[in-house]
Amino acid sequence: MARYIVLLLLCFASLPVFASSPTVSPRIIGGVTSQNDELPWQVYLNISFTDGTYVCGGVLVAQDVVLTAAHCLQNGGLTANAADIKVWAGISSVFSASSRNALSVSRRTINNSYNASRFSNDIAVLRLAAPAPDSAKPILIANQDQIGRANTEFQTSYTQGGNNPANLLVSGWGSTSVNGSSGSSDLQQTLLTGVPDNTCNNQWGSGVTSGEANIFVCAISPSPLVVRDSCFGDSGGPLVWQDPLRASDADFGLRLLGLVSFGDGCASSLPGVYTEVVSFTAWINTVTGNRLASVSTPKLSVNPFARDYSNAGTDIAVPSVDSVTGSDGGGGSLGIVVLLSLLGLAVRRALTLV
Repeated sequence: MARYIVLLLLCFASLPVFASSPTVSPRIIGGVTSQNDELPWQVYLNISFTDGTYVCGGVLVAQDVVLTAAHCLQNGGLTANAADIKVWAGISSVFSASSRNALSVSRRTINNSYNASRFSNDIAVLRLAAPAPDSAKPILIANQDQIGRANTEFQTSYTQGGNNPANLLVSGWGSTSVNGSSGSSDLQQTLLTGVPDNTCNNQWGSGVTSGEANIFVCAISPSPLVVRDSCFGDSGGPLVWQDPLRASDADFGLRLLGLVSFGDGCASSLPGVYTEVVSFTAWINTVTGNRLASVSTPKLSVNPFARDYSNAGTDIAVPSVDSVTGSDGGGGSLGIVVLLSLLGLAVRRALTLV
């Protein structure tokens, strides 16, 4: 059986090494620096545990509601309480984060179906004690029709190993190097391409059931010659798609599709895997008192898809292909869920802030 290395997309993290099992670690590579008001839905999180404070990303979906990855709120056997979490919204530099503009969390809710050994249902809701500042604006979550059209776009436009349309936006303050050795003080963003569910499943292996495949979105660099990906420190951050039918709207038709969840290292030959948010909208409304219903289309001043990304990721050496690459046939290989189940993860060890 091929030896696998799996990456949990966490904040500036490195995970324990298992003597005879794959190493597992949390996880923007090949990005450009965001303008001050370009991604007003992006939030910066500090989560405190007994052994230190860790970093993750998040996304504002109502003025007082933030989504992030469930795995960001767990550290081994510990789970962060609301008082352990600080949120900064409406900033693009970590140097703008201070105790004076930190937002407190009044309630945190981890999805009851979250499975830490498989990273399925990897989503959590943070209810803010006070609304985010006016400089922060929520992003609308893609509805079922939009996710259907996005999936059709990925299915009809994607060629494995070829040059593909850059139709997804990911952002965060995570590592900017393939080996995860450094992060960014300025918010970074880059464009990826959406990978069809069946192709993603085949590349990872054949173990994902159709039901669980529907709660994931997969994305990869639009070209094998361009190194782009989410990485250490980007966990819980947004994966955004532009609806071409709503591109003339005040928000340019930008819709939240996914949250950074896990992958195979940074910028490998396998797609990164994101939690598909639309599957959880009813649950989000339940735990927030239907807050999503009150969110109107935000007026944005910058369309991040219109930026020049032509050189993004061209100056990074393409990682060598290793043994983790799954075959299309999936014969003898392990699927995402099966592989992660076998690892029995007691994940993550992130960089402590000082």
